[in-house]
Amino acid sequence: MYEVENLNFENDCPSFMFQVHQYYSCLPDDKVPYVNSPGEKSRIKQLLHQLPPHDNEVRYCNSLDEEEKRELKLFSNQRKRENLGRGNVRPFPVTMTGAICEQCGGQINGGDIAVFASRAGHGICWHPQCFVCTICNELLVDLIYFYQDGKIYCGRHHAECLKPRCAACDEDFENLRPLFL
Repeated sequence: MYEVENLNFENDCPSFMFQVHQYYSCLPDDKVPYVNSPGEKSRIKQLLHQLPPHDNEVRYCNSLDEEEKRELKLFSNQRKRENLGRGNVRPFPVTMTGAICEQCGGQINGGDIAVFASRAGHGICWHPQCFVCTICNELLVDLIYFYQDGKIYCGRHHAECLKPRCAACDEDFENLRPLFL
């Protein structure tokens, strides 16, 4: 059995590396997260912005009582169970006639690299540069999305669709109880 630490992707998985390069070639240069690049810095910044830790983890929230902690855990688990997904990048099957990008409406042909989101449904796909949050239009960092009512969101904006965010502390879980009544 192969162990990941002994796997050299360049030599052992050339088709995988080719797909990674194809995917990256579709993105703006400043968004490609190569080590020590502007894209890597952008990725880190976007992770914190799109997936605020206090939207999911009690330990990052300020002054929640026990009931609010319980509600945050329920809220977080419900979002993960019902809405969270990770985009899957792969070539659009060459045996199919093509598809229409959900974001821009442009053609995706057989062999083109596309992003698929299983929660959106079978055959629904995006150009890599079009796999963005419905609200902020930013690329979804690490292809992590939340699907709600036919739209994809980053974690921040999905949470805000469900509950307003406090402008002072950036937490969005004051008075959680009404969400579960």
